[in-house]
Amino acid sequence: MNKSQFNRLRSLFRDLVQDKSASILPLFGLTVVLLVVMGGLAVDISRAVSAREKLSYALDAAALSLAAELSSSLMTDKEIKEALSDSMKANLGNAEFLDEALKNLTHTVDPENGQVSVSSSASLENYFLDIGGFGKEAMGPEAFTFGTSAQATFSRYDVELAMVLDVTGSMASHVESLKKAAWSALNILIPKDTSEAESKVRISMIPYSEGVNLGEFANKVAQGAQGTQNCVTERLGAAQFTDDPYDYDSENENSYFGGGSKGCAPSPQLEPLTAKRNKIDAAIGKLTTSGGTAGQTGIAWGWYTLSPKWADLWPKASVPASYDDEKILKFAIIMTDGDFNRYYYKESLTKKQCQDRWYITETCKNGTNEYWRPDSSWGYWGESSQRAMELCSGMKAEGIKVYSIFFGPYKYNPVKVMENCASENGYYYANSEEELIQAFGNIAKKIQAIHLSK
Repeated sequence: MNKSQFNRLRSLFRDLVQDKSASILPLFGLTVVLLVVMGGLAVDISRAVSAREKLSYALDAAALSLAAELSSSLMTDKEIKEALSDSMKANLGNAEFLDEALKNLTHTVDPENGQVSVSSSASLENYFLDIGGFGKEAMGPEAFTFGTSAQATFSRYDVELAMVLDVTGSMASHVESLKKAAWSALNILIPKDTSEAESKVRISMIPYSEGVNLGEFANKVAQGAQGTQNCVTERLGAAQFTDDPYDYDSENENSYFGGGSKGCAPSPQLEPLTAKRNKIDAAIGKLTTSGGTAGQTGIAWGWYTLSPKWADLWPKASVPASYDDEKILKFAIIMTDGDFNRYYYKESLTKKQCQDRWYITETCKNGTNEYWRPDSSWGYWGESSQRAMELCSGMKAEGIKVYSIFFGPYKYNPVKVMENCASENGYYYANSEEELIQAFGNIAKKIQAIHLSK
């Protein structure tokens, strides 16, 4: 309000007060005008406050969404702007200030400290009544301008995750549920359309039953003992519960692995660490079931895909990072639907002994022959379960965060094994497809949260 307008208002008010004739009605009229103007002001302020809150919520959501994307993949400045704009449009809907808020949207990314900052501003026209030359022109601005900002932390770290999946015969009627669950985790950690170069997450997949189908890697580690379907089973000797490399002592047979099983699922084979989403996506789609449950073998190979000591076996793009690399976080998800019930040992037989044992299918040769034999074990104290828990302890000792899932209607011995294998707060129980998908999704979100908090 300028000085002349103020003087004019003061003069009118003084004249009205001094005018003794019919003084009540003018005073009443002036009061009404003032009340209306004040009411209009209250409405305008309320609208501006509400709009600012809405803008603040939209910016918070945009910053958090962007932080999640930056944690899983690298992004160009153009991609960041598009992501922020899409998030703002989704959260502001048809707000009257949307276009202005988008125009004023700015961001900064601090890669050293893993922080993203987003800000924006907008304005709303006021609804003041213009009576007698007053209102917007005399008593206030034509619009209220408001602005706000938001910050979120994104991870500066990369992730290596081993998914150890039960594909035994008992999973035959649930394999589609398992696929959906594994895909749900994949979608969170390596979103669709994330390229290999952009991804900050690498995933290995280890389907297991009586052993692990190692495909192209089988002969190198088992030296021909793997039999059909490249099915590799146990490792014996001093290295059994370690991640020592398969060829750490080429003179010692026990550093290598055996076979003895024809029950490995035919597809897919183990997939070492990869940032190629389509590889894991395709491997999940190929999951098939077969055989008994040698869970300890799946756990062992999950560990080896994360161990830097196995760099010589895997392709260059799949080589795990060093345990002491401060920029890498390592995780494992172990899933089963039943008791670990199968383990393997080596048996030395003469030609005569070999011929007397009808269940041996290998060709007997002259002299002493060594054969990988299967055996059964059940329950928490069974050989299979004990070996599995020993391997889990080894993984956790190296700083690998282990999550475990038991899937099934009966909470019995396998639950204890899975609880023992898991890191603190890392055990999940699922009794339906929905709960299995939720468990995988929750674990992926936990990994993402740890990723962000670091």
